[in-house]
Amino acid sequence: MSRDSFRTSIFNIIEYINKTELSASGKKLVLHYFNQSKMPTSYRKAIEAIERYLSDSLPVGSTRSPQLQKLIEEMALEAEKWDSE
Repeated sequence: MSRDSFRTSIFNIIEYINKTELSASGKKLVLHYFNQSKMPTSYRKAIEAIERYLSDSLPVGSTRSPQLQKLIEEMALEAEKWDSE
């Protein structure tokens, strides 16, 4: 598992929601939020970082579009791989 694929999965969620590509400084800020998080798992750290960056909660359950659900599932898989290393 590469760190890049996990980071990319986080950025993909933000870019999908914002409908715009993250700048280099935006990516650094998201990673800063991730690294600051006190959550117990990488998945939860990533969700917290995404929500801090967006200043909003991610949609839940049936309010998520199928594409957003897919991106979140991909990120969850990458986070699980990250935590198992």
